[in-house]
Parts: sequence; C-alpha cells; structure tokens
Amino acid sequence: MIREYNLISTAKLLAVLVFLTLTSCAGLPGKSKTSDAALAGDPQAMWSEGQKVVQHGEQLVSKGEQRLADGRKQVRDGQSMVTEGNERVIQSRLDYQAAASAVGGSSTPKEVELEAKRLKTIGERWENAIDEIKQGNKLVDKGNKNIDRGQADIRDGRAQIESGSVLMRNSQRIRLNEELLPAPDQPSQQ
Repeated sequence: MIREYNLISTAKLLAVLVFLTLTSCAGLPGKSKTSDAALAGDPQAMWSEGQKVVQHGEQLVSKGEQRLADGRKQVRDGQSMVTEGNERVIQSRLDYQAAASAVGGSSTPKEVELEAKRLKTIGERWENAIDEIKQGNKLVDKGNKNIDRGQADIRDGRAQIESGSVLMRNSQRIRLNEELLPAPDQPSQQ
C-alpha cells in the first residue's frame, strides 16, 4: 500500500515537473509553443524540441554578441567624433579671437570684404565642429542602445539554451526512469 502510494506520488511529481519544464520552454520569446507530444512526456519530442530551443538560443547569443560588438564600435567612433569636434571648436574659437583682434585695420572695402570672408570661414568651421559633436553624441546613443539590445539578446539566448538543455536532459531521464530536473526558472522540488 505504501509502495503503491510512493509510485503514485512519484508519477504525479514527474508529471508536474514535465509540465513545469515544458511550459517554461513554451513561453520563450521567438519560439512556438511546445507540442502536445512533448507536453505528454514523449522523450523523442522533448529531445527534438529541446534541440530546437538550444539552437535558437545559440543563434540569439551569436546575434547578441555581434550587436554588442557593433554597439561598442559605434560608441568608440562616436566618442572619437566628439573629441575631434571639441578640438575643432577650441581651434575655431582661437582662430576667431586671433582674426577678431586683427579686424578693423582695413583701409579699403576690398580689405573689409576679405576680413569678413575670413570670419565667415571660421564661423562655418566652428558650426561644422558643433555638428560633428552632435553626430558623435547620436552615434554614442545608438551604440549604447545596441549594447543594451545585444546584452538582452545574450541573456535571452542563454536562458533558451538552458531551458532546451533541461528539456533534452529530462528526455533522457524519462527514458531512464530518473527524477526530472526542474525548469531553469523553477525552484528545486527537493
């Protein structure tokens, strides 16, 4: 009688663990729901779906790592643009101060026109430097967003790899009549 109760309890526990494991995989982003066969505890279906989840997770991690690398490069390039733009702003300011102190000594309209052109050229370089700083800041922001997205992709991919791996291992555990592993985000039932 006690042995029969233990078998029933073990069977119920296995069914609950299979359900928890499979439903945790069913909610993974970018993946379809777990099949009825896998939910029913079919080891073949569990193995197959576990492999698919792992493969999708690996692809997501790879994509995230690439996005992370791209984002870091964008941040470096943007910071370089900001630094260069700041240096050009400083140089333009110095050029303007030097040119402005020399202004006023003209004796002909032609000389006044040349002074005005020189000042206008300095002003245009100054504006271009400010635009470069703005573009650099935008590139840094874009890079930071890519870094955030890449990190999220890597986290999601690793979670999928872990879930798929548990599904595959539980497939083997069913075949060996061993206790199933809990879903990755489920606490242990021991």
